[in-house]
Parts: sequence; C-alpha cells; structure tokens
Amino acid sequence: MDVDLPRLIRRHRHVAPMLSSVLGGTNAAVRILDAGGAVILEREGGGIGTDRFPIVVEGETVGWVEGDRVARAVASVVSYAAAREADKRSLAGEALERYRELNLVYDLAATLSSLRGVAAIGQAALAEVERIPGGGLGFLLIGGDDGSLTTPDGVPAGPIGDVVAGTGIVGGLGEGEPAIVNGLSDHPDSTELERGLGSLIVAPLRARGTAIGVIGAATTGPHEYRAADLKVLAAVAALTGPAIDQAVAREAEAAAGVG
Repeated sequence: MDVDLPRLIRRHRHVAPMLSSVLGGTNAAVRILDAGGAVILEREGGGIGTDRFPIVVEGETVGWVEGDRVARAVASVVSYAAAREADKRSLAGEALERYRELNLVYDLAATLSSLRGVAAIGQAALAEVERIPGGGLGFLLIGGDDGSLTTPDGVPAGPIGDVVAGTGIVGGLGEGEPAIVNGLSDHPDSTELERGLGSLIVAPLRARGTAIGVIGAATTGPHEYRAADLKVLAAVAALTGPAIDQAVAREAEAAAGVG
C-alpha cells in the first residue's frame, strides 16, 4: 500500500493538527511507527504503555501505535485518515489515466482522418501502441480470404507475424475481447512462437461489427501489463479498425480502376 505515513502524521494540513490536538487534550503517551519499525512520532506523557495497535489500510498494516487505551483510538484515527488519503490518490491516478486516454483518442482520430493508405494508418496506430509502458513491440495483422492473419504491406512486421486464424492467443482472438497475458510461456493456448515471448497485450480490429484483424504488442521479457494499458489499446483498436477497413476498400477500388 503506497501511503506516506510520515507526511500524513507530521505535515498533512488536516491530519497533523488534529492528531496534535487529540494527543495534547488527552496527555497521552504514544509512539507511532511505520511498518518497518521506524519512529515517526513519539510523545511521552506518563510513560508509553506496552500495548501495540496496528494502522491498517485496505487490510494491510502500514504502521503501529504503541501506548495505552488512547493509542487504540489514535490508531483508528490514523487508519481512517490514511485510507482517505489512499482513496484520493487512487481517484487522482484514475483521473489522470482518463485524461491521457482522451488525449490519445483525440490526437489519433485527428491523425487517422488525414491518412488514406493502409500502410500509413498501420504505422500511426503502431506508434501509439508502442508508447504503452513496457517496451513492447507492436504488431498489426489483417485477415485475408484464406483465413490467415498477415501484416499489411508497408506496415512494420512485429514480433508476431503471419498466423492462422483460430490458432494461438492472437489467432484465436476472433470476436473476443481485448486481452492481457502476462506470462506467455505458461499459457495453455499459446503457440510455440508466443511462448518465446514475455507478455502480450492484444485487441481485435473491428469494422461494421465484424473482426477484421488484431493489433497489440508483446515484450521479449517479463512485464506486467495493467488494466489501464488495455484501455489505451482498446481505444487505439476502436479507431484503427474502421480506418483500416475504409483504406482497404479505397485501395481495392483504385486497383480495380487501374486494371
């Protein structure tokens, strides 16, 4: 649990004064320690008692309060304050993730609307995918008439090349949902190629309600992709699928016109 207990107790603009008031008003003798046993605050009134009470946040002990019966109340107050602080940090982190995701959607939508070819669209989409933390290499595969999934001409080949639809994790995605697999070597559905990689994040490309391909990234070594990473990939896939579909149709029409 990421709680800065020393800052909360010594410098927080609400918690520190409240705690000082409680201790001063009760003349309590307490010692507050972090989870490792380092002393954060010590106040000796009539001698610190031998009882010890945990400071708990979401089931995890992040510190201790030593003293008498007042120490129990202090531990409860600090636990509540720490939990509130953890909630605020969680909400702030989620808001930041949403902001980044929205910015990505707007920027990528503007970029894709200016591109006409499959290769250019694929390159732009993969550039966004490879910005997902973890250093994974991106891949983009489009379904063909023969049931295979292949990298379009002009799009950089990724760690997962041509695959047969219905095989492995990537080939078996089909109409499924975006997925994270942290630890490909242990996954029962992975192919020999996939087992040689570290972790995988992948999403289907859809257009007009049908899956037309997949997009994702894979690491060469161990990495823990997060749910927030999957949201980003899903947003990229949602924009890329229709753009690729339209570009394929335009290129087919152009080729037919030349013929």
